[in-house]
Formats: sequence, structure tokens, C-alpha cells
Amino acid sequence: MAWALAFVALTTLARLAVAAHLPLAEDEAYYWVWSRNLSWGYFDHPPAIAGLIAAGCALLGKTELAVRGPGILLGALCTLPLLRFTPDPLRAAMLFAGLPLFTLGGLLATPDVPLLAGWSLALAAALGGRWRLAGIAIGLAALGKYTAWGFWPLAALACPREWRKLVEGALLSVVVAAPNLVWQAQHEWVSVAFQFGHGLNRPPGGSWAFLGANIALAGPLTFLAFMLWSFGQRKRIVRWVRSLRTPAGSDPDRADRIVLFTSLPVLLFFTWAASRGSGEANWAAPAWVGAVVALSRAEGWVERLSWLGAGTGLVLSGLVISHSFHPLVVVEGDPTARLGVGRDLAHSVEAWGQEPIYTSRYQEAAVLAWYADLDAVALPGVDRPDQYDLWPTPWAPKALFVRPRRSGPTATVDRFCAERGGENVVSEYNPDGSVIDRWQVYEVGRCGPESER
Repeated sequence: MAWALAFVALTTLARLAVAAHLPLAEDEAYYWVWSRNLSWGYFDHPPAIAGLIAAGCALLGKTELAVRGPGILLGALCTLPLLRFTPDPLRAAMLFAGLPLFTLGGLLATPDVPLLAGWSLALAAALGGRWRLAGIAIGLAALGKYTAWGFWPLAALACPREWRKLVEGALLSVVVAAPNLVWQAQHEWVSVAFQFGHGLNRPPGGSWAFLGANIALAGPLTFLAFMLWSFGQRKRIVRWVRSLRTPAGSDPDRADRIVLFTSLPVLLFFTWAASRGSGEANWAAPAWVGAVVALSRAEGWVERLSWLGAGTGLVLSGLVISHSFHPLVVVEGDPTARLGVGRDLAHSVEAWGQEPIYTSRYQEAAVLAWYADLDAVALPGVDRPDQYDLWPTPWAPKALFVRPRRSGPTATVDRFCAERGGENVVSEYNPDGSVIDRWQVYEVGRCGPESER
């Protein structure tokens, strides 16, 4: 345990150091904009990530570390209780650190950070039979992302004899998350409707593509080890189902069952959902919390495979982080190339000396605010719905309009502005000179709500 705690401390310090020097992703800038307008809910997600960022910026100012630091520390602290329920805590700590999903995704300030922190704490509480504590933890996780509510049906499947305590825990979750639920009711459940539509009302991305992404984010060896461990549990599950017909007795398989039921079904559900909509690999992230605990309990050759998975995961994650600072190769569509995208755009737009700035997407509005502190908003109803649709648009007689460069008419801004100048193009490049992104910037005038034009 001492070695495991030292390893967690070391990797947490390393993550903080990396987080302080990597520029923000576009969505992180978007959540930072939220943090300047604190509320109990937002169009896309619950409020926890905005609260964490606001706390960090209050302590450290407007820096990358301020945006990411609170989430990194919260994740590390909520992971520690799980080590008590692993026969090999060092293996668990290395698996957590080696999963690219946690190593890389855990660096960024996204709603997944409070979700995984609360889910980890709830899983530890469930393993210890402390369902009230699990209820508080899931309530906090639900303030990060609505996926957290799936914990309770899975826990009920794993421990049906403990249903009274489960009900108490679930009610506590509702109490903790009540402010967000009230906000949702006051705003026509906009976030819930958006998330369902975001997941299911898009062209199918394919179950195999989703599984492939999760294999990459978990690491192939770790993924294989978890599948083998899960398959090895089948006899225990059959024996447990048969025991439900008899009076309650000792339950030696309780911990493994909780870990299995809060991990594998999550992965299977979102794999199925990907066949109905274009699923994103991080949606199944809670599954890998239980998977790590499961693999730290594995024995025999699955144990050896999990050690190999942890080691190779650490090496691969280290290479990807190094690549984020100094690209090893230039790959088309490389997501690390988009860290910091928008800096050149912000500096160019700032030089115009014209505000407000209207954008077609929330991403441009957020990076303009982060990098140049510009008064930028995404126009309502132009791109996908977002938080700017809930905020009032500051209409002005003169402004700028920014959109990703594309061919075709600029009808989106013509719907709102009666005057439009000529096109100006701003580009951002990779170190080798290849283009990361291009934008069109127009001077516009006589702007107002579409309903009044």
C-alpha cells in the first residue's frame, strides 16, 4: 500500500505539471466560459466542472493549471479508497495511471472528471457496504454527468438482497443532485433532452468502431485481460443466481460481483447505443473504474497479462504526452494538434479592435474569450444547440462574424445582419506547415434577432 500511495502521489504531481503546460482544448475553454457564469445547470451538462474551474481560477488566476488542477486532485483523492479493496494496490495504481483514458482524459477539464471521481468513491463505498456514502458520491457524480444515475440499477442487480440500503443511498443521491434537478425542471429538462438526442439521434457510428476506440483508450492488453477476467466469472454468477432461491448466507463473491456488474454492462450498453447513434468512446469511461479493480484482484495468467497491460499503458501514455508537446509524427486529424487551437484566430480577431464577435459555433466563441478576453458569442440556432442559446445575444450595429472556412453562401450571418463585408481568412498551422484549421472573418452590421428582421 505504501508503494501504491507513493506511486499515486508521483503520477498526480506529473499530471499537474503536464496540465500546467499544455494549452486548453476548445471544450475546456467552453467550460471555462461557464465558470464565469455559475449556475446549477447548463445546456450540455450539469454544473460540477464549471464549479471546479471557478474554484481553481479563484485560487490560481486564469491559467491552464487553474482550469485543470482541481479535477486532477479530486480524481486522485477519490481513487485512493478503492485501493483498500484490492489485494494488490500497486497493480491497481499502475493500471489507473496506465489507461490512456485516465492518463490523457484525466488531464483535461471535462465533465468526465467529476463523474469518474464520484463513481470511484461510490464503488469503494459499495464494496465496503456503505450505501449512504455511495449515495452521496453518486449525487456528486450526477452533478458532473448524467451517466452517474446508471450506477443504481447496476448496484441493484449486483446486490438485490440489500435493496433497502440501496433505496436509502439512491434517495440521498437525489437530495445531493436536487439543485440541478430543480434547474432542469425550470428549463424544460433541456440538458437531458440534449444528451438523449446527442446520443441516439445521430447517424450510427457503429458498435465495432466504438469497441475499437475503447480498446485503444484502455490499451489492448488491459482490454483483453478484463474480457478474460469477466468470462471467468460466469460460473460464480450462475452459482449466485441459484443461491437467491435460498435464505441469505455468506456471500464470498460479493466484491467481484459488484465490480463486474458496474463495469461490463456499462461497456455493453454504450456499445449497443453506438449502433443507434455515433457514440463517443468516453461515454463508457465509468466501466474502466470497475475493470481496474477487477484486474487488481485477478490471479494466474490474467494477473500477469494485467501487469503487462499496466506497463505498456504507462509507456504508450508517456509517448502520447510527449507527442502533445513535440509531435513525433504528423497525423491527419491528430486530436493533440487541436490543443491550443484558436490562439492565432484570437490574436488576429483582437487586432480588428471590433466587438462583439459573433460565431457560428461555440468552440470559436470560447477560444476567443479565453485567449483574448473578447466579447464573443455563438449565434443561436446556427450550429448545434449550446449554452449560448440560453444566454442573451448582445446585438450591436457593428460587429465581426467568425466561422470555420467553407465554400458556399454566408446565409447563417445574413439571417441576423443586414450588412456584410468581404471575406478575411485566418489560418493555424502545424510545425511542419500543414493546416490545422482555417476560419472566415467578416465585418457585419445592423444585426438583430432573426424574428425582427
